[in-house]
Amino acid sequence: MLQTFRVIINSFIGKVFFTILLLTFGLLGVGYGFRDLLLGATSNNDAAVVGGVTITLNDLDRQYRRQLANYQRQLGGSFNPTTQQKQALVSDTLNQAINDALFAEQARDAGFRISDGLVRKIVESEPAFAGEDKRFDPGHFRMMLEQQGMTEATFIPMIRASMARQLLINPIATSATAPKFLVDDMYRYRNEQRVAQTVTIPNTAATGIAAPTDADIDAYYKKHAADFTAPEYRTFTVLALTPDLFAAEIKPTDDELHAAYDQHKADYIAAEKRKITQLMVPDKATGEAVVKAMEAGKSMADAAKTATNGKLQPVALDFLPKDTFPEELREPVFAASKGAPIGPIQTVLGWHVVQVDDIQAGHQVPFDEVKAKLTDEVKHDTAVDRLSEQVDKLGDMLTGGASMDDVGAGVGAKPVKFGPMDAKGGYPTPEAGKAATVKPQEPWVTAAFQLQQGETSSFQDDKAGGYYAVHLDGVTPPTLRPLAEVRADIVAGWTKEQQAAQIAKRAEELAAKARAGTAMTEIAATAGVKLDSTPAVTRDPAEKPDPATPPALRDALFKLDKVGDITTVATDSGQIIARLSEIRAADPRAAGTKLQPIAQELDSAMRADSLAQYREGLRQNTKVKINPQAVETVAGQ
Repeated sequence: MLQTFRVIINSFIGKVFFTILLLTFGLLGVGYGFRDLLLGATSNNDAAVVGGVTITLNDLDRQYRRQLANYQRQLGGSFNPTTQQKQALVSDTLNQAINDALFAEQARDAGFRISDGLVRKIVESEPAFAGEDKRFDPGHFRMMLEQQGMTEATFIPMIRASMARQLLINPIATSATAPKFLVDDMYRYRNEQRVAQTVTIPNTAATGIAAPTDADIDAYYKKHAADFTAPEYRTFTVLALTPDLFAAEIKPTDDELHAAYDQHKADYIAAEKRKITQLMVPDKATGEAVVKAMEAGKSMADAAKTATNGKLQPVALDFLPKDTFPEELREPVFAASKGAPIGPIQTVLGWHVVQVDDIQAGHQVPFDEVKAKLTDEVKHDTAVDRLSEQVDKLGDMLTGGASMDDVGAGVGAKPVKFGPMDAKGGYPTPEAGKAATVKPQEPWVTAAFQLQQGETSSFQDDKAGGYYAVHLDGVTPPTLRPLAEVRADIVAGWTKEQQAAQIAKRAEELAAKARAGTAMTEIAATAGVKLDSTPAVTRDPAEKPDPATPPALRDALFKLDKVGDITTVATDSGQIIARLSEIRAADPRAAGTKLQPIAQELDSAMRADSLAQYREGLRQNTKVKINPQAVETVAGQ
């Protein structure tokens, strides 16, 4: 029973701690259809009322901030959502809260009750709350909740509600199964094969293209202005604070080093090593002959000489730890006694015969041998702590108006200027990039493009023990490059456009002849190219694309009705005239295991649809009132 509940609750635990509830559509600012839910207004302090359950603005705000924090942890602290993105996330949060309330009310009506004992067992058996000994750790449990902005008092009711909700919806979500005929039809559709004869005419085969006039160049320049516009460039200053700023002044005592050594003793255990002699043989029979001779008292060298007529000699390997051996050899080698022959054993390298010559036991590395390493580690860890203690004060100085130079001077850090560069870290010219002595880190560039002119960011965690702040010095807006500067590119682009147009017209003329009955061999001869044939292609999205068959050609082949139909396909380099020459039906009876993933995919889609219909039915039958201002109110706080 407990395992059943663990399976049910697993998705909830993962959702709370390891996933982001913000959908991609939310990030893009796509709405969630809340107008369809607006059945009336609530009080100004409520976000929504679902049947007898009230979702207050405070409730919505807490859940929204928890999701926002999750999202920022995933993307980094420099993520600064726009107003539209915030509203989309609040909308998603409210939508989820309404769904949860609908399911919770239905679960109560159905009589589901989750005991305290079962909730406790579920929580205590969750690996996310385990300590170093792999057992439930109350302290670690509370720390994990704090990281999510939650307490035990808020988390436990969520667990109980989620378990009841999952008991309610699991039969619905898991009951739908795709019928066999649908699976078979999907297999037939995806795995039908098509083959075509093709004539490919490159754009470079165009002839008689005159040089463009000034009017042609001016028209192309205006039409493709975006292609000749330099991106926005920004110059910015970064103040990076690293633990190294404090490390030099830290002098760990022997007591501190011994304490660190004792705390991390498990990290200073030298692994057992074995010294071996190894013979690689061509086959198992030869290996068995060598082992048999060794067991009779011969040395490996003599045994190898006899078994291989002197062609192969063993090789000695110095002391090596277990994980450096091929996987198939690890256990046999480290289980063998000194001098005993091992094998023959096959690995990807071939057949091995091995003899253990010596054993170096695993042992605790003495303190003196790791003292230097411990010193560096303690200095670094202490420096990270000191920097962490000071960064808030330094951040307050920045936000209070102090310059980066003044803030950095207090800890021996010097701000560095970058740019101009674009949002991808590119420079206006290759020479400018080569001249830059320090390359900015990607998060610094990202932060610079989220700031307003003259604005300074707060200190952000660099995920390596340090922090950085960015000041935006200047912005150069996107600029259309002068015509004279890009004239050569315009001429090249215009010429390619004319070539493509001429070849497209020629391909259509030849395709018309093919439709009228001209053989493809003649079409190829007229075009001055060879006749090709495509490999058999399918609609299966999992099929690895064939480089010789452009996706556009494959799509076009499956739009044709019958063998003999003709189509033309444009590519970046030319035109393809294709004649469908063969259609091969797919037979589900010969599909074997290939039907299983299709069945699973259709089952999943049908179950998701069943759950969506059930949820929509609950909404239709339950009085739902939403405060029209709730999203803007919470997103604007």
